[in-house]
Order: sequence, then structure tokens, then C-alpha cells
Amino acid sequence: MPRQWVKEELEHDALKSFIDSTITYIKSHRETVTASASVVAVIFVIALFTLSRMKRSSQLADEQVGFAAMYLRGGYVDQVIQVCDKVLSQHPSGIQGGYANFYKAEALNIKKNYEEAAKHYQNALPLLRKKEDFGAMIIFDTGNSFESAGKYQEAISSYKQLTGEHSAHYLVPEAQLGLARCYEAVGDIQSAITYYQTVGSLHPTTIYRNIADTRINILGRAFLSPKSK
Repeated sequence: MPRQWVKEELEHDALKSFIDSTITYIKSHRETVTASASVVAVIFVIALFTLSRMKRSSQLADEQVGFAAMYLRGGYVDQVIQVCDKVLSQHPSGIQGGYANFYKAEALNIKKNYEEAAKHYQNALPLLRKKEDFGAMIIFDTGNSFESAGKYQEAISSYKQLTGEHSAHYLVPEAQLGLARCYEAVGDIQSAITYYQTVGSLHPTTIYRNIADTRINILGRAFLSPKSK
């Protein structure tokens, strides 16, 4: 009796019913199942091949970024740009694209194409922001490039971003001097003097203090002279 009960229960078991139905289907549709299995196998092979190619492509991009760095150190700026453009065409948003944007920006700076360099620094920032010391350095380089291009408001924005996001970074006094220069360039002498004073007070025993004091003396005389007449 117990065996008979178990047998009856198994006949109503959902899993057994599914397995029996599957076996029956395979037997009656052998060709279809075989074809489906072949398709799955082909898809699996294609997926493995694609992953292999993607890995190889990534490794090749790493090598090209390394060449760009070597070309930059050697002063071959045109080759840097050429290699970086090739990397960017295939990996615009990966870590390799970040380095390619950065090295291209460095090369463009050497060629004095400052505004274009600033754009590539900006492209590199979100990709390299968390990579070692790159975040603060890229923000500073962006401001410096905009300043060199005469885009003073854009430079002010970048320098303020650095002083706000990386207030303890060693590049902050350079950024503060940059802010002072930019305000000076756009005719906001009072703001320029304020930033020079900030640099001098925060770095009293450094060359920054000397630079700041010199500019304050010059700007102070220019700022006060029209009022004294």
C-alpha cells in the first residue's frame, strides 16, 4: 500500500509531469531540438569570440595609451595626437579614453591650442577623477588652458572648482594666483587684490607671498591713483 500511494503521488507531482512532458517533446521533435541546440552552441561560440576580441581590443588600447605617454615625453606631439585619436575612436568612454583625452590635451597645450586642450581636459575629468591625483591636476590644467586661451570666466570657474573640491591640495595656491590673474585680466581689480592677499596670508614664507605682494603693490597704486586725483 505505501508503495502504491507513493506511485500515485509521483504521478501528480508537477516536476515529474514537466520532465515527462519535456522528454515526450524531445522525442517527437528531435530535429527541432537538435537545431535549437546547434543555434545555442553557435551563439555561445560567438559570445566567447566577441569577449576575446573585446579583451584584445582593450589590451591594444592600453598599449597605445602607453605609446602616447612615451611620445609625449619625447616631444613627438603630432604622434601623441594621432595615437590618442585612434584610441578615442574605439574607447571614447573607458579608462583608456580618459588617458587618451588627457595626453591629447597635454600635446595640444604644447602646440598652444589652449582652448581645444581645455575641452579634452574636461572630457578626461569624469573618466579619471578618481584615478590617483588626476582629478585635481586635470581641473587645474583646464583652468590654466582656458586662461592661456583668454577665456577668463571659464578659467575662473575651473580654478574655483579646484579650490572648492580640493581645498588642501598643493595646487590650490597656484589656482588662487590664477584666479587673481583672471580677475585682473577682466578688470575686476578689487577681486584680484583680494585673491593675492589670500595667497600671501596663507603662504607667508613662500614665493607665493612674494608674487602676491608685488602684484598688490602694483595693482594698489593703479587702483588708488584715479581716486587720488
